[in-house]
Amino acid sequence: MKLASAEPIKPDMVYKDHRIAVSRVGRGWRASIYAPGADRALRESPASLEECREEAIVAEAKWIVDGRCTAAPR
Repeated sequence: MKLASAEPIKPDMVYKDHRIAVSRVGRGWRASIYAPGADRALRESPASLEECREEAIVAEAKWIVDGRCTAAPR
């Protein structure tokens, strides 16, 4: 059985060594953020179930990555 998708699969983007996978969720978007070498998305990965622009969720994901990259080491 072959599954058909109305949306083409978008390649993941890389931002400051973090992989960001963007996908449709209802009328909105989800941006799953993966730290370098990780196979599980970060908990703080943004999602919006309301109608919004894809660029808005990508900008929020980049903001989260920026915050992680500038945070003091523990």
